[in-house]
Amino acid sequence: MTKGPSHATQLAPGEHVHTVDDHGARVQHMFSDIAHGYDRANRIMSLGTDIRWRRQAVSDLLPDELRAAAEAAGRRPRLLDLCAGTLDSSIEIHRQFPTADVIGGDFSAKMLARGREKLRGAERERITTRDMDAHDLPEDDQSLDGMFCAFGVRNLSDLDRATAEMARCLRPGGRLTVLEFFRPQGLVTRVVHTLHNRTVLPIVGWAATGNLGAYLYLPRSIGDFVTVDEYRALLERHGFGDVTLTRLTLGIAWVVRATRQPHTTTERASA
Repeated sequence: MTKGPSHATQLAPGEHVHTVDDHGARVQHMFSDIAHGYDRANRIMSLGTDIRWRRQAVSDLLPDELRAAAEAAGRRPRLLDLCAGTLDSSIEIHRQFPTADVIGGDFSAKMLARGREKLRGAERERITTRDMDAHDLPEDDQSLDGMFCAFGVRNLSDLDRATAEMARCLRPGGRLTVLEFFRPQGLVTRVVHTLHNRTVLPIVGWAATGNLGAYLYLPRSIGDFVTVDEYRALLERHGFGDVTLTRLTLGIAWVVRATRQPHTTTERASA
């Protein structure tokens, strides 16, 4: 069944999605505040590397067997870009899978509004945006063929709860792909993260958005997050299998791919 709106504690001014706790409300407000300069900051800080990372991560989001099953059933595949922000990933998903219906979901209305300004031509027909919180997805059980999340899971208040929601909404065999900065373990990666996060990231982020606090929070969120191995174990506990880990640029970022297994306990009981 489709889940209704969350009944949590906070609703930031100008937003439409309740958050599960005060941390979620602060993050929601932060991303809304930097929406106007978010894309510019990303391009400068990564020298365009984030575009290449997204392209690589999205490449096998929709397995051939699920695409064929959707076509045999006379429907288009449904792909969710979760924590979609300004829709960079949604646009890339559409580029690689133009026959699929893409949902760009985020709890920041301002980020989504900024993203809609970038849609052109067929993108407007195939990409729809939807206000949503990752902890309480407004999608039916087993209704999605694939789910993508770029640099979003690190900001979640309850990673366990959100992972259960991802498993619930994916069809058996559906692909979850996560592009993320996980807490670094190797010495070289820790040094690179430290140098970049204490110099380039706050300076460029502040110059592009005027919000220094946001770009001091983001590196802290990496240090407080799980390792990629811990995240793999979490996915497996929630019924995902075939989990693969791909290092990007010396392990600065990772692509995690997982398949929703046929039998899980994540579906909600019928009301």
